[in-house]
Amino acid sequence: MRFALIFRVTAMCLLAGFCIQSRAELIQTVNIRLLAHVTTMVVTNGTTHIEKMRNVRITTKEVLEMLGKATTNDFKGATLVCVHRGTAYQVRRGTNVVADVSEFFLDEGFSNDVIDQNFNSTTGKDSYHGFWLKTLTFDDNRGNSFRLNGMIEERYKAPVADSAGMQDVSDVELLTGQGTGTLNTDFGGTDPKGEFVLFNGTILFSGKGVVPLNTF
Repeated sequence: MRFALIFRVTAMCLLAGFCIQSRAELIQTVNIRLLAHVTTMVVTNGTTHIEKMRNVRITTKEVLEMLGKATTNDFKGATLVCVHRGTAYQVRRGTNVVADVSEFFLDEGFSNDVIDQNFNSTTGKDSYHGFWLKTLTFDDNRGNSFRLNGMIEERYKAPVADSAGMQDVSDVELLTGQGTGTLNTDFGGTDPKGEFVLFNGTILFSGKGVVPLNTF
């Protein structure tokens, strides 16, 4: 992944007038599949102390429910997307942006990558397969959060740029990781602290877009 170039896309859009949703953006659908391990019951009876663990599946559906309650919106049936590899996170219905939820997500801890790549800097044609590390944090500020650390496997393809210097690109990133967080059993934020949770699972970012030549 060419990290320094991620930040160029916003500047290029502003300077070149490319910030039109239908023309210059990479949109990736976010598919979350996590398993949360949480202690939900503690019983003490004389000298006997019993604690029970429960496993809770957290998918994009539950995260959208959390985000809906945090922003007082109804996101049922909507899609969570990542714009330009973490520049923004949005909830969309089709191509319509229902809400910007970037404040609830944080991408950090990027490592160098190990890659197979065939890239032509003149035409922009690119075929990339790489592995790298990152940390993704989510916090709805209502007792639901996770900080997932892990390895990304990324596959990126871009054809030769057209006469306007634009490329139709596709990008798939699979984050496999684990981490800690907090969870409210009703996802509603009734307890602002939540219960301590250990998470493991995957988050898939996949999509296509049209971007200026050699943006990524």
